[in-house]
Amino acid sequence: MGDGTAGSSVQYQTPTHDYLRQRLQQMAPEAFEEFVSDVWEFLGWNTRVVGKPGDRGIDVVAVTGDQKQLIQAKRYGPSTSVGSPEVQQYASLRLQEENVDQVTIVTTGTFSRQARELAPELEVLLVNGEELIEMIDEIEAFEVFDDHFADIELSRNVDVDAIESPSRFRRLLRWVRSLFS
Repeated sequence: MGDGTAGSSVQYQTPTHDYLRQRLQQMAPEAFEEFVSDVWEFLGWNTRVVGKPGDRGIDVVAVTGDQKQLIQAKRYGPSTSVGSPEVQQYASLRLQEENVDQVTIVTTGTFSRQARELAPELEVLLVNGEELIEMIDEIEAFEVFDDHFADIELSRNVDVDAIESPSRFRRLLRWVRSLFS
């Protein structure tokens, strides 16, 4: 059977984190808000996407038990970062609603050094594009990608040692897990 038909089953190759991040960066901003909402739903939160003109900066409201989180979803291109002025602006989101426990900024891009330094002081959780994808890997939220990208097939095998920023990522996971304990 030298005609190439033997063993012609389809094989999927798991996309790299860079490829997945590029796909997220190409989404419409509203679609990225829905994606972030779906990730938090997978984590067990009840979410509501409110991002629209006049949303006062709140894109997603996430609630679990008596905890409430306001999420700002920033779908940015590869060379754009969220700076400290935006962190300051979004930290004030907690004043717009009652009983807010956490403000989180999720971006497909990165955060400036100044933003990363300021965020803990303002009690804002920052999740960059790579950390978002690593979190999806870690919690095995593959169906979120399946729901938003029909052409992407993800493997269920996670190599934790391959995570590029393990200490920050593990800190993020500890925070997420602490919310459920």
